Amino acid sequence: MTTKNPSVSRRGGKGSKIERIAGEYDLQGLGDELVSRWLGEGEYERESLRDLADRVNNRLIHAAVDDSITLLDGEAENICRLLIDDNVTAGMRTEARQSLKNKGIDIDNLESNLVSYQSVYNYLKRDRNVSRKSQETTHTSEAALEPIQKLANRLRAIVANNIDQWIRKDVVTHGSYTVDVAVRVTCQHCGERWSPAAFLDDNGCQCTHNTEYSNT
Repeated sequence: MTTKNPSVSRRGGKGSKIERIAGEYDLQGLGDELVSRWLGEGEYERESLRDLADRVNNRLIHAAVDDSITLLDGEAENICRLLIDDNVTAGMRTEARQSLKNKGIDIDNLESNLVSYQSVYNYLKRDRNVSRKSQETTHTSEAALEPIQKLANRLRAIVANNIDQWIRKDVVTHGSYTVDVAVRVTCQHCGERWSPAAFLDDNGCQCTHNTEYSNT
């Protein structure tokens, strides 16, 4: 059983994707397990956001196909890879989707419920209000992120202003537009991507290439 710190609020919001799929697929204890694995509490070692997302998706797939298919070791991971990995060809993905459909799986619902590391990050930070950094480190991280956010806001304002000018000059069609500026950090070994905040919280990338390349 997960040991909870009573001084920290960890009650999840019902509107989050993690809470929703936990209820829909009866994944009991999912939220508490994510918190414990993220913090490295009790019997668990610390896990990265990517590892936690993989864990959620594997449980989700097992729950989705439980009544139709008996999955062997590694099959859930392979199904998830075929459905969401960018390196999978369109033909392989189509074949995997059709195979699951033929076995009675609601593939559209399953695909929409698979989570990303960002979904896990949002759940842990926003819904469960947990952090594995010290207060001093958190303050330092927030200070480092502030200029990035200011630059993003400035760029958003510049683009929005240009759009207004283009509309007035009939360069683009009239309409209502919004501007999104997303800054992402990408690991050059495995291709994993994070927002700067998630990158800091996950202590950078934990991919296996870190050890493989250090020995070459």
